[in-house]
Amino acid sequence: MREDGFNPHLTSTSVSSSSSSFFIRILILLHPRPYSSSTRTYMASELIMMCQHDGKFAAIRMNRGHDFGTIIHKICARWSDLDPDSVILNYSLKDTEHIILDNDDDLTTMFQNAELAGIDDIMIMVRDGARFFMDEVVQVTPIAKSDTGKGKQILIVDDDDAIPSFCSHKKVKLLSSDWSDGITAVGQRFEGGASDFKNVLWKFAIERGFEYTLSKNDKVRVTAQCKYRTVKKCMWHVHARIMPGNEYFHILGMDLAHTCGFAVRTLTNPHATAELVADLVGDDVRGKHQTRPIDVVKGIKRDYGLNISYHQAWWGIEKARGLVFGDYVKSFSCLKWYVGAAKSTNPGSHIELESDEESKRFKRLFVAFGACVQGFNQCRPLIFLDAAHLKGRYRGTIMAATGKNGNQGIFPICFAIVDAETYENWRWFLEHLRSILAPGRDITFISDRHTGLLMARRDKFPESGHGYCLLHLKRNLRDHLKGTTRAYRERVVSEFVRCAYAPTREIFHQNMTKLLSRDDGKVEEFLTNLRYENWSNAFFRGQRYGEMTSNVAESFNAWIEAERHLPITILVDELRKKIMNLMSEMREEASKWGCQICPEMDKRMRASFNESRTWVVSAAGDGVYEVLSFPNVTVDITRRICSCQKWQLTGFPCAQTVIALFSCGKDMTEYVDPYYFS
Repeated sequence: MREDGFNPHLTSTSVSSSSSSFFIRILILLHPRPYSSSTRTYMASELIMMCQHDGKFAAIRMNRGHDFGTIIHKICARWSDLDPDSVILNYSLKDTEHIILDNDDDLTTMFQNAELAGIDDIMIMVRDGARFFMDEVVQVTPIAKSDTGKGKQILIVDDDDAIPSFCSHKKVKLLSSDWSDGITAVGQRFEGGASDFKNVLWKFAIERGFEYTLSKNDKVRVTAQCKYRTVKKCMWHVHARIMPGNEYFHILGMDLAHTCGFAVRTLTNPHATAELVADLVGDDVRGKHQTRPIDVVKGIKRDYGLNISYHQAWWGIEKARGLVFGDYVKSFSCLKWYVGAAKSTNPGSHIELESDEESKRFKRLFVAFGACVQGFNQCRPLIFLDAAHLKGRYRGTIMAATGKNGNQGIFPICFAIVDAETYENWRWFLEHLRSILAPGRDITFISDRHTGLLMARRDKFPESGHGYCLLHLKRNLRDHLKGTTRAYRERVVSEFVRCAYAPTREIFHQNMTKLLSRDDGKVEEFLTNLRYENWSNAFFRGQRYGEMTSNVAESFNAWIEAERHLPITILVDELRKKIMNLMSEMREEASKWGCQICPEMDKRMRASFNESRTWVVSAAGDGVYEVLSFPNVTVDITRRICSCQKWQLTGFPCAQTVIALFSCGKDMTEYVDPYYFS
């Protein structure tokens, strides 16, 4: 008998797991209580289960009356990975193997057979049937009380401990639980070659909790050895190489037994590299282009139980994008081919690729698809300009010109990819924009006040009206008034907005006087370089159709948020598909409209009628009507003007015009700009 009290007649053989890395060794120690000198009977009151896992021991006392179900429950209570409903026990006696333990009778029979055969040690194997899970042996052996604890620290656990029930947690199965079975046997093949084999090897080592080094690593052969091969003489190794017949990688030799000590699954592992992150998040990146590193860090912790850094997550996402969408550098090389293909398959498109004359490197790209160019001719001559940063590896800026369709939706016109938002790039962009616009159209622009954009617009479209986004102006004014009270800032901003919306110059000056009445000089300073014609309805040159902000351009930037992370060629093609889908959806939706004008504008006209139907209309002759509203206004339907100015400002009949047209029996759709027709 060994010094620790065990006398194994049967060799303890580890049973390999087919799907899990969870290994336990359970020793059931049975105290013999002889009734006579020739007979030994094992009493249930003397049964002790000794459990070993991760180098720790625990002894669970078994009281009289414990049956088969109780034994199963107590084993599973110590390891949450085991499910009592699916645990299977079997044992071997001499030449008979794999005898199933399934109930109390089987348990009694096992001890009787062991007694009759004179066997002191019974090997019991534990298998989780739900996961085809084979653990190490469970050993039942008689031991004298005086022998317990020789060289070992035994912890007696109270089998009635109810404390865990007060802090119960939902059991979570990590997505990495199957990694421990990635490397199985000699002859195993990997159809993806060396990269596939190394990917499986990373995961295998992470889940098993050990480290390795590659003594050979190329496209033909890979040999992995335990990191402690030299220091602790650990012989763990796996050798695989490519087979000339099918180009698959095959494992030709392996020894998976570690002699360097316990291998413990940890939260960190040097094999959890950016390459592994790229493999794990590839599907997420494909479906969600703007995957954030912080989300990846949290997701891998939650799903795989691994701690990775923000930097690892960022590089992993970049590598995943490269695998899914192609390399960023190669994407620039493909751009010239793509431009040629796009031109040949999209008649009427204007696509211009410009490279540096000396280095031949990419400089900028302008894209206007034929359908967008033709479609904008049916939209209001109103263009919203804006730029947004790209978020791929090489950054850059995307400039865009966006219009509005008749139903108040966004209508993409063209876009350009440049290195930065500068005067030179805006001038180049507007030069190409001018070439795609129908001649003779009076275009109105709305944008923020970027210096390069303002200068370029004056150079290329000197005759066009240019309205500044009111939201940007309000934000600028608040910043300019820093240091004053919040109440004062909001009052000034409110009065400034009334000046901007004022329909006539008389009303404008009335509101401007009020705005400057309590000014300490800051508001006047803000207005010094702000020309009235760029922000006030009363002084604006051209037709802005009531649009006071560049929200459409901001909406376009938000609409392409996901694509802004992609390599350049993929980015352009994804935008092409997105615009194509948008037009297809709008075409299908428009085919279902039952009204002559677009539904959104039809809704506005009905609302105007409901608002004005109590007003009295008096005819003054020659198409002129006086509407007794509050205040009274005059409508000239021949000249298409209303004294309230709203019809002129928006290009769409106001409430007073609607009731005047209704009272004289006119078809209201004849007085609606064709841009609003469906």
